[in-house]
Amino acid sequence: MEPVTRAVDGFVNRILVRKYIGQSMPLFVACGLALFAFAWVRVWVVSLLDMGQFQTILEQFRDFEKFAPIGFDALFTYPGRVGMTYDEPIVMLCTVIWCIARGSDVISGEMGRGTLEMLLAQPIRRRTLVLSHATVSVVGLLLLCLLVWAGIGAGIMATSVEESVAPPSFRIPIFNIDVPLTVDQPETQTVPLRERVDPAMFAASTFHLFAFGFFLLGLATLFSSLDRYRWRTVGAIVGVYVIQLVMFGLGKAAESLQWMLSLSFFSCYKPQKMTEIVAKEGLAGPWSLIKTAPDVALPPLVYPLILIGLGTVFYAVAIAHFQRRDLPAPL
Repeated sequence: MEPVTRAVDGFVNRILVRKYIGQSMPLFVACGLALFAFAWVRVWVVSLLDMGQFQTILEQFRDFEKFAPIGFDALFTYPGRVGMTYDEPIVMLCTVIWCIARGSDVISGEMGRGTLEMLLAQPIRRRTLVLSHATVSVVGLLLLCLLVWAGIGAGIMATSVEESVAPPSFRIPIFNIDVPLTVDQPETQTVPLRERVDPAMFAASTFHLFAFGFFLLGLATLFSSLDRYRWRTVGAIVGVYVIQLVMFGLGKAAESLQWMLSLSFFSCYKPQKMTEIVAKEGLAGPWSLIKTAPDVALPPLVYPLILIGLGTVFYAVAIAHFQRRDLPAPL
C-alpha cells in the first residue's frame, strides 16, 4: 500500500501545484514586470545624477545618516547607489504583496471561499496541501528576486555614465594642496556603467531579499492556519509588519531605543551592507559564517539564515496546527 500511497500523493501534488500556479500567475506577472522594469529604470536614473553634485547634496544631510541603511560614504560610489534598489519602497512593496497574498491564501483563503472542504474531501493530506502551496509561493518569490537582479544587470549593461576628468595637477608636499598645471576646464568622458559596476556584486543582496520574503511567507502561512477569514489574516500580518517597521525606525532614531532593533526582523535585512562588504572584501565577503564585517555584530551570512530559519519554523508550526485543526462548517 505504501507505493500506492506515494503514487497518489505525487499525483495529487502535481494537480495542486498546477492549480496554485494558475491562481498566482496574474499576480506574479504583474509583480515581475514591475520589479524588472523598476530595477532597470532605477539604474538608468543613477546615470543621470552627477557624482560630484550628488555628494554635495548628501553632505547637507549628514545629521540623517543614521537613518540610512549604510553610511553616506558608500553612496558616493556607483555600486552603493545601484545597490539602493533593494531598499526602494516599490521593490519592498511588490515583495510584501506577493508574500502576504500567497501566504494568506493557503488555508484561510480556501476556507473563506468554501473550497477547503472540497479539497480535503479528495485523497489529499493536509501537509501535502500546504507544501504544494509553499512550493509555488517560494519558487515564485525566488523568480521575483531574480527578476530584480536581472533588471539591475540589464540596466548596468545598457547604461553609460558621464564622468568629469580633472586637468593635470601637482600636489605641494607640505601643504597637501593640488595646483592645476593648466587653466582648462575639466573634461567630460562617457564610460559604460559595466566598467564601474559588476552585476555579480548584488548576488548577496538578492539572497537577502529572498530571505526577507521567505520569512513573510512563513509568517503569513502561520496566520492563515490560525484563522478562517482571509481579511483578518491579511490585517494581522500587515499589523505585525507595521509594528516591526515602527520599532526599527524608533531604534534607529533614538539611542535609548536601540534595544528595539534586536526585536525587529528588519534588522536582519541588510542588502546594502552586503554591497558595501563586496566592495571592500570581494564577492566572497557576504557569504562568510565566521568573519564579521565592520559595524555588523554577526557574520554576514547569519542574518539571512535567521530569516530563513524563522520562516521554516513558521511553516512547520502552520502544518502541525493545520493537521490537528477542526474545520468549521462553511457559511
